[in-house]
Amino acid sequence: MNINLTDKITLPGFPSGSGIVHVGDHYYAIGDDAPYLFKLDAAFAVVEKIPLLEVDTFSGTRISKPDKPDFETLEKIGDTELVVFGSGSKSPQRDVFVRILLEDSITVEKYVTTAFYTALKSLPIFAGSELNLEAVAYRNGQIFLFNRKKNLVLQFPYVEVLAYLQGVGDFPIPMATEFTLPAINGVEAGFSGATALEGQAKIIFTASVEDTDNAYDDGEILGSFLGTIDLFDDALGGELHYIQLPGSAGVVKVESITVTAETSPSSAAVVLITDNDRGDSDLFRGVLSW
Repeated sequence: MNINLTDKITLPGFPSGSGIVHVGDHYYAIGDDAPYLFKLDAAFAVVEKIPLLEVDTFSGTRISKPDKPDFETLEKIGDTELVVFGSGSKSPQRDVFVRILLEDSITVEKYVTTAFYTALKSLPIFAGSELNLEAVAYRNGQIFLFNRKKNLVLQFPYVEVLAYLQGVGDFPIPMATEFTLPAINGVEAGFSGATALEGQAKIIFTASVEDTDNAYDDGEILGSFLGTIDLFDDALGGELHYIQLPGSAGVVKVESITVTAETSPSSAAVVLITDNDRGDSDLFRGVLSW
């Protein structure tokens, strides 16, 4: 694998970047302590801020850490729908799912996920782990939730997750897979972002190394990785490939990735979003090859 970074863009006043998707001629992005979904143009200028929370529940552009919903996951469902999950690392503040319908006028639906997250934590594979959803990917009707602790990936039919959250279906038992990721200075990386390719059965993921011993507190940033996971019959194949982000990017915490073009069967133009923990966010454009 290789990543050729071509340029870096700083988004001043865009706090704690945590997710980005490319839809048509625009990008949509979230921050883990921001109350908005940001719509960006092709030059990454903010053209619209869409409230994801009731306006009377926050003030300013950042939400305090004890109160934030911790929006860490963003993915597109086709070209007409976006989904955002709160991390679930603190209940009930982070027990939320937001569905954004990109029709003629944007519709925002919000759901409480406490029961869903409680059911996830009761799964045997969560023994010795903590709930901290950091990424989501979607392909062919399947949704993949990435949990940072133990690097778990939970796969569900999306319609069954949505039916359960809407109160019209039973809890869907996921297919669950645990991965081992590379380490820096003895600290294993944790999943931080993901998206699926449309032209081939593959998920691209990001992972970061942060020196902290729990799902709530931040720690020293040690570096980041990019990788791929193959899918077979729309299920995780278990084969994982990765590279460390090159030193030319600096020591950064890559939070997520989106594909702008699948340029060949073995490469894609991508945009990475990073959180510098100083109130701004940085984007990196590049070409990922495998």
